Amino acid sequence: MADSKRHGRACGRYDIVRHAAGGCAAAIIFLVIASAAVGGNMQQAPSDPKGSREKSAARTLTYEGATTIGANIMPEAARLFATHTGVIFSYIGGAGADAGFKAAVEGRATFGGVARELTADEKAKVGGSEVIGYDVLGVFVNRNNPVRNLTRSQLKQIFTGQATNWKQFGGPDRPITVYSEKLTGGRATVRAFKDMVLGGDSYGPVKELEDATDCIKNVATDDGGITASSMSFAIPGVIAVAIDGAGPTPQEVQSGRYPLKRPLILVTKDVPSGDVRAFLDFMLTKEAQAIVAKKFVAVK
Repeated sequence: MADSKRHGRACGRYDIVRHAAGGCAAAIIFLVIASAAVGGNMQQAPSDPKGSREKSAARTLTYEGATTIGANIMPEAARLFATHTGVIFSYIGGAGADAGFKAAVEGRATFGGVARELTADEKAKVGGSEVIGYDVLGVFVNRNNPVRNLTRSQLKQIFTGQATNWKQFGGPDRPITVYSEKLTGGRATVRAFKDMVLGGDSYGPVKELEDATDCIKNVATDDGGITASSMSFAIPGVIAVAIDGAGPTPQEVQSGRYPLKRPLILVTKDVPSGDVRAFLDFMLTKEAQAIVAKKFVAVK
Protein backbone atom coordinates (compact mmCIF):
# COMPACT_ATOMS: atom_id res chain seq x y z
CA MET A 1 0.00 0.00 0.00
CA ALA A 2 1.40 3.38 -0.96
CA ASP A 3 2.73 5.71 1.71
CA SER A 4 2.25 9.40 1.05
CA LYS A 5 5.93 9.99 1.82
CA ARG A 6 6.81 8.18 -1.39
CA HIS A 7 5.10 10.97 -3.26
CA GLY A 8 7.03 13.68 -1.45
CA ARG A 9 4.13 15.30 0.38
CA ALA A 10 1.36 14.47 2.80
CA CYS A 11 -1.50 15.55 0.58
CA GLY A 12 -2.08 14.63 -3.05
CA ARG A 13 -2.42 16.77 -6.15
CA TYR A 14 -6.17 16.74 -5.73
CA ASP A 15 -6.28 17.44 -1.98
CA ILE A 16 -9.26 15.85 -0.27
CA VAL A 17 -9.84 18.76 2.05
CA ARG A 18 -9.53 22.28 0.66
CA HIS A 19 -9.71 25.31 2.93
CA ALA A 20 -8.29 28.71 2.16
CA ALA A 21 -6.02 28.67 5.18
CA GLY A 22 -6.07 24.98 5.96
CA GLY A 23 -4.19 23.25 3.16
CA CYS A 24 -2.66 19.93 4.08
CA ALA A 25 -3.05 20.72 7.78
CA ALA A 26 -6.80 20.56 7.25
CA ALA A 27 -6.43 17.03 5.93
CA ILE A 28 -4.76 16.05 9.22
CA ILE A 29 -7.59 17.64 11.19
CA PHE A 30 -10.06 15.80 8.96
CA LEU A 31 -8.34 12.49 9.72
CA VAL A 32 -8.74 13.05 13.46
CA ILE A 33 -12.40 14.03 13.08
CA ALA A 34 -13.14 11.05 10.82
CA SER A 35 -11.53 8.64 13.27
CA ALA A 36 -13.56 10.04 16.12
CA ALA A 37 -16.76 9.82 14.10
CA VAL A 38 -16.34 6.10 13.56
CA GLY A 39 -15.20 5.07 16.99
CA GLY A 40 -17.44 7.44 18.92
CA ASN A 41 -14.48 8.22 21.20
CA MET A 42 -10.79 8.48 20.53
CA GLN A 43 -9.25 5.17 21.54
CA GLN A 44 -5.99 4.98 23.47
CA ALA A 45 -3.14 3.96 21.20
CA PRO A 46 -1.93 0.36 21.55
CA SER A 47 1.24 -0.09 23.56
CA ASP A 48 2.83 -1.89 20.60
CA PRO A 49 4.08 0.82 18.20
CA LYS A 50 4.39 -1.65 15.33
CA GLY A 51 0.82 -2.81 15.78
CA SER A 52 -0.30 0.79 15.87
CA ARG A 53 1.42 1.56 12.57
CA GLU A 54 -0.08 -1.51 10.89
CA LYS A 55 -3.57 -0.62 12.09
CA SER A 56 -3.18 2.96 10.86
CA ALA A 57 -1.93 1.84 7.46
CA ALA A 58 -4.87 -0.52 7.06
CA ARG A 59 -7.28 2.41 7.41
CA THR A 60 -5.62 4.61 4.80
CA LEU A 61 -6.08 4.30 1.03
CA THR A 62 -4.35 5.93 -1.94
CA TYR A 63 -5.15 6.60 -5.60
CA GLU A 64 -2.93 7.20 -8.60
CA GLY A 65 -3.89 7.26 -12.26
CA ALA A 66 -6.16 8.91 -14.79
CA THR A 67 -6.72 12.62 -14.18
CA THR A 68 -10.29 12.18 -15.41
CA ILE A 69 -11.05 10.06 -12.34
CA GLY A 70 -8.60 11.68 -9.94
CA ALA A 71 -9.78 15.24 -10.47
CA ASN A 72 -13.50 14.76 -11.06
CA ILE A 73 -14.61 11.79 -8.93
CA MET A 74 -12.13 10.78 -6.26
CA PRO A 75 -12.00 13.90 -4.04
CA GLU A 76 -15.75 14.01 -3.40
CA ALA A 77 -16.10 10.22 -3.26
CA ALA A 78 -13.22 10.02 -0.77
CA ARG A 79 -14.80 12.63 1.51
CA LEU A 80 -18.13 10.83 1.51
CA PHE A 81 -16.52 7.43 2.10
CA ALA A 82 -14.56 8.86 5.05
CA THR A 83 -17.77 10.26 6.53
CA HIS A 84 -19.35 6.81 6.45
CA THR A 85 -16.35 4.71 7.47
CA GLY A 86 -13.53 6.84 8.86
CA VAL A 87 -11.21 5.45 6.19
CA ILE A 88 -9.39 8.27 4.40
CA PHE A 89 -7.38 8.70 1.23
CA SER A 90 -3.96 10.07 2.15
CA TYR A 91 -3.07 10.68 -1.50
CA ILE A 92 -4.99 11.27 -4.73
CA GLY A 93 -2.74 11.74 -7.75
CA GLY A 94 -3.17 12.24 -11.48
CA ALA A 95 -0.08 10.88 -13.20
CA GLY A 96 -2.05 9.19 -15.98
CA ALA A 97 -3.62 5.79 -16.60
CA ASP A 98 -0.43 3.88 -17.38
CA ALA A 99 1.37 5.29 -14.34
CA GLY A 100 -1.63 4.56 -12.14
CA PHE A 101 -1.91 0.99 -13.37
CA LYS A 102 1.77 0.42 -12.70
CA ALA A 103 1.56 1.98 -9.24
CA ALA A 104 -1.33 -0.31 -8.32
CA VAL A 105 0.17 -3.59 -9.54
CA GLU A 106 3.49 -2.73 -7.90
CA GLY A 107 1.77 -2.00 -4.59
CA ARG A 108 2.62 1.70 -4.52
CA ALA A 109 -1.05 2.74 -4.67
CA THR A 110 -4.19 1.07 -3.36
CA PHE A 111 -6.15 1.92 -6.50
CA GLY A 112 -5.00 2.61 -10.03
CA GLY A 113 -7.36 4.63 -12.19
CA VAL A 114 -7.67 3.73 -15.87
CA ALA A 115 -9.96 5.68 -18.18
CA ARG A 116 -9.94 3.22 -21.09
CA GLU A 117 -10.42 -0.46 -21.78
CA LEU A 118 -7.88 -2.75 -20.13
CA THR A 119 -5.73 -4.85 -22.42
CA ALA A 120 -5.72 -8.64 -22.06
CA ASP A 121 -2.24 -8.43 -20.55
CA GLU A 122 -3.36 -5.84 -18.01
CA LYS A 123 -6.37 -7.92 -16.99
CA ALA A 124 -4.05 -10.82 -16.23
CA LYS A 125 -1.89 -8.68 -13.94
CA VAL A 126 -4.54 -7.25 -11.61
CA GLY A 127 -6.28 -8.88 -8.68
CA GLY A 128 -9.41 -6.83 -9.08
CA SER A 129 -11.05 -4.24 -11.33
CA GLU A 130 -14.33 -2.34 -11.14
CA VAL A 131 -16.02 -0.16 -13.74
CA ILE A 132 -17.41 2.81 -11.80
CA GLY A 133 -18.76 4.82 -14.74
CA TYR A 134 -18.32 5.78 -18.36
CA ASP A 135 -16.66 8.87 -19.77
CA VAL A 136 -17.66 10.56 -22.99
CA LEU A 137 -14.80 11.92 -25.08
CA GLY A 138 -15.54 15.19 -26.80
CA VAL A 139 -13.75 16.77 -29.75
CA PHE A 140 -13.54 20.47 -28.96
CA VAL A 141 -13.09 23.44 -31.27
CA ASN A 142 -13.09 27.16 -30.55
CA ARG A 143 -16.57 28.65 -30.23
CA ASN A 144 -15.82 31.01 -33.14
CA ASN A 145 -15.21 28.06 -35.46
CA PRO A 146 -18.38 27.45 -37.53
CA VAL A 147 -17.58 23.75 -38.05
CA ARG A 148 -20.03 21.82 -35.90
CA ASN A 149 -19.90 18.28 -37.31
CA LEU A 150 -17.05 16.02 -38.37
CA THR A 151 -16.95 12.39 -39.43
CA ARG A 152 -14.55 9.92 -37.88
CA SER A 153 -12.72 9.82 -41.20
CA GLN A 154 -12.29 13.60 -41.11
CA LEU A 155 -11.09 13.47 -37.51
CA LYS A 156 -8.48 10.93 -38.50
CA GLN A 157 -7.29 13.23 -41.28
CA ILE A 158 -6.97 16.11 -38.82
CA PHE A 159 -5.23 14.27 -35.98
CA THR A 160 -2.81 12.38 -38.24
CA GLY A 161 -1.82 15.59 -40.02
CA GLN A 162 -3.34 14.75 -43.42
CA ALA A 163 -5.69 17.76 -43.19
CA THR A 164 -4.20 21.09 -42.14
CA ASN A 165 -6.77 23.82 -42.88
CA TRP A 166 -10.34 24.33 -41.70
CA LYS A 167 -11.49 25.30 -45.21
CA GLN A 168 -11.19 21.60 -46.09
CA PHE A 169 -14.23 21.02 -43.85
CA GLY A 170 -16.34 24.04 -44.73
CA GLY A 171 -14.69 26.33 -42.21
CA PRO A 172 -12.60 29.47 -42.62
CA ASP A 173 -9.24 29.60 -44.38
CA ARG A 174 -7.33 29.05 -41.16
CA PRO A 175 -4.61 26.55 -40.19
CA ILE A 176 -5.65 23.71 -37.89
CA THR A 177 -3.74 23.46 -34.62
CA VAL A 178 -4.11 20.14 -32.80
CA TYR A 179 -3.57 20.23 -29.03
CA SER A 180 -2.93 17.04 -27.11
CA GLU A 181 -1.77 15.76 -23.77
CA LYS A 182 1.76 14.36 -23.97
CA LEU A 183 1.76 11.53 -26.48
CA THR A 184 4.37 9.51 -24.58
CA GLY A 185 2.96 10.04 -21.10
CA GLY A 186 0.68 7.01 -21.01
CA ARG A 187 -2.42 9.20 -20.95
CA ALA A 188 -5.69 7.30 -21.27
CA THR A 189 -7.32 9.91 -23.50
CA VAL A 190 -4.45 9.80 -26.00
CA ARG A 191 -4.54 6.02 -26.10
CA ALA A 192 -8.34 5.74 -26.28
CA PHE A 193 -8.64 8.30 -29.07
CA LYS A 194 -5.85 6.63 -31.00
CA ASP A 195 -7.67 3.29 -30.79
CA MET A 196 -11.21 4.58 -31.44
CA VAL A 197 -10.57 7.22 -34.11
CA LEU A 198 -7.09 6.82 -35.57
CA GLY A 199 -7.34 3.06 -35.92
CA GLY A 200 -3.99 2.68 -34.20
CA ASP A 201 -2.20 5.09 -36.55
CA SER A 202 0.20 7.64 -35.09
CA TYR A 203 -0.70 11.23 -34.33
CA GLY A 204 0.54 13.88 -36.71
CA PRO A 205 2.07 17.21 -35.65
CA VAL A 206 0.49 18.35 -32.39
CA LYS A 207 1.18 20.88 -29.65
CA GLU A 208 1.79 18.67 -26.63
CA LEU A 209 0.73 20.06 -23.26
CA GLU A 210 0.83 18.77 -19.71
CA ASP A 211 -2.83 17.80 -19.28
CA ALA A 212 -6.36 18.04 -20.66
CA THR A 213 -7.10 21.29 -18.85
CA ASP A 214 -4.22 23.02 -20.64
CA CYS A 215 -5.41 21.69 -24.00
CA ILE A 216 -8.97 22.94 -23.50
CA LYS A 217 -7.78 26.37 -22.35
CA ASN A 218 -5.60 26.75 -25.44
CA VAL A 219 -8.45 25.83 -27.78
CA ALA A 220 -10.65 28.41 -26.03
CA THR A 221 -8.20 31.14 -27.10
CA ASP A 222 -7.17 29.74 -30.51
CA ASP A 223 -9.73 30.07 -33.31
CA GLY A 224 -7.96 27.30 -35.24
CA GLY A 225 -7.53 24.93 -32.32
CA ILE A 226 -8.94 21.45 -31.77
CA THR A 227 -8.45 18.84 -29.05
CA ALA A 228 -9.97 15.57 -27.87
CA SER A 229 -10.73 15.38 -24.18
CA SER A 230 -13.19 14.17 -21.59
CA MET A 231 -16.45 16.13 -21.66
CA SER A 232 -15.90 16.69 -17.94
CA PHE A 233 -13.23 19.28 -18.78
CA ALA A 234 -15.47 21.43 -21.02
CA ILE A 235 -15.27 25.17 -20.35
CA PRO A 236 -16.82 28.32 -21.86
CA GLY A 237 -15.14 29.24 -25.10
CA VAL A 238 -15.15 25.77 -26.65
CA ILE A 239 -17.74 23.69 -28.49
CA ALA A 240 -17.89 19.89 -28.71
CA VAL A 241 -18.63 18.98 -32.31
CA ALA A 242 -21.00 16.22 -33.40
CA ILE A 243 -19.38 13.09 -34.79
CA ASP A 244 -21.10 11.47 -37.75
CA GLY A 245 -24.14 13.59 -36.91
CA ALA A 246 -24.43 12.56 -33.25
CA GLY A 247 -23.61 14.91 -30.38
CA PRO A 248 -21.95 13.91 -27.08
CA THR A 249 -25.21 13.90 -25.12
CA PRO A 250 -26.33 11.21 -22.64
CA GLN A 251 -29.15 10.22 -25.00
CA GLU A 252 -26.86 9.80 -28.01
CA VAL A 253 -24.30 7.94 -25.91
CA GLN A 254 -26.86 5.53 -24.47
CA SER A 255 -28.36 4.93 -27.92
CA GLY A 256 -24.93 4.01 -29.24
CA ARG A 257 -24.98 6.68 -31.95
CA TYR A 258 -22.20 8.73 -30.39
CA PRO A 259 -19.10 6.54 -30.67
CA LEU A 260 -16.55 7.95 -28.21
CA LYS A 261 -17.27 6.32 -24.87
CA ARG A 262 -14.76 4.70 -22.51
CA PRO A 263 -14.99 2.95 -19.13
CA LEU A 264 -13.68 4.46 -15.90
CA ILE A 265 -11.97 1.63 -14.03
CA LEU A 266 -10.37 1.21 -10.62
CA VAL A 267 -7.81 -1.62 -10.46
CA THR A 268 -6.12 -3.28 -7.48
CA LYS A 269 -3.04 -5.45 -7.11
CA ASP A 270 -4.75 -8.19 -5.11
CA VAL A 271 -8.28 -9.58 -4.88
CA PRO A 272 -10.13 -6.77 -3.05
CA SER A 273 -10.95 -7.32 0.62
CA GLY A 274 -11.51 -5.24 3.73
CA ASP A 275 -11.44 -1.47 3.19
CA VAL A 276 -10.46 -1.93 -0.46
CA ARG A 277 -13.52 -4.04 -1.19
CA ALA A 278 -15.66 -1.68 0.86
CA PHE A 279 -14.63 1.31 -1.25
CA LEU A 280 -15.27 -0.48 -4.54
CA ASP A 281 -18.72 -1.51 -3.28
CA PHE A 282 -19.32 2.05 -2.12
CA MET A 283 -18.55 3.38 -5.60
CA LEU A 284 -21.53 1.42 -6.94
CA THR A 285 -23.97 2.80 -4.37
CA LYS A 286 -26.61 5.37 -5.24
CA GLU A 287 -24.67 8.08 -3.38
CA ALA A 288 -21.40 7.48 -5.18
CA GLN A 289 -23.01 6.99 -8.57
CA ALA A 290 -24.65 10.39 -8.13
CA ILE A 291 -21.13 11.84 -7.90
CA VAL A 292 -20.13 10.03 -11.09
CA ALA A 293 -23.27 11.21 -12.89
CA LYS A 294 -22.41 14.88 -12.35
CA LYS A 295 -19.89 14.73 -15.19
CA PHE A 296 -20.03 11.19 -16.55
CA VAL A 297 -22.45 8.37 -17.34
CA ALA A 298 -23.22 6.27 -14.27
CA VAL A 299 -23.21 2.47 -14.43
CA LYS A 300 -26.35 2.30 -12.26
